[in-house]
Amino acid sequence: MVNNWIRRKRNSLGFGVQSPNDFYFVQNVLREKMHYYGYRDLRDLQRSMASSEGSYPEEINRLLFRLANYAHPEVIVEVGTGSGLSACAMAIAHFLGRCITISERGGIDDVVSAFSQIVVEEGDEVDRFCQIANRLETIEMLHVAHTEHYQEVVDCALKHVCDSTLFVIEGIRDSKEKLEWWKNLQGCKPVSVSYDIGNVGLLFFDKHRHKTAYWVNLAE
Repeated sequence: MVNNWIRRKRNSLGFGVQSPNDFYFVQNVLREKMHYYGYRDLRDLQRSMASSEGSYPEEINRLLFRLANYAHPEVIVEVGTGSGLSACAMAIAHFLGRCITISERGGIDDVVSAFSQIVVEEGDEVDRFCQIANRLETIEMLHVAHTEHYQEVVDCALKHVCDSTLFVIEGIRDSKEKLEWWKNLQGCKPVSVSYDIGNVGLLFFDKHRHKTAYWVNLAE
């Protein structure tokens, strides 16, 4: 596995990025500082849910917004709904698509009720996800969020990828075990390009791309 360490140095724009597509993604999606149209709505939602459990920081929800806007899938599948804010962030970014969010607990309908494109599926996260994946046949974008079943979900999802599939995996540094799992996942056969951006991991599956693993510091 090739490792390209991307660091934003003074007077530099992405040393180590060999592909124009990767350079664009790093500079204009991951590190984009532009104030997007949906950020105000997203901030209002975040403030109204300040005390809610299972919410990501604002910068992570903005990242999810940008990723959904970039990938532009017909269907986003999220496993581990949490507060529901992450599903809202992706729905705001792509209001013409659908977002299916799977939760093993209830009590989130009020959060997502304003978004007709969000469908909440309740029940066993692994069983529900595999049923949905089989029904969709191809997973375009997967957000592995507030779930303890990340390994089982990803194992199932790997059977349903295509060249344009994007996996967004939260909490890759939550434990030593999960970080080791993430590193092994980067090297698995279907993965072409991966991004380690702190506690979030991104996987792409374009079989025409050379296998490359990037580390990107978004704070710089």
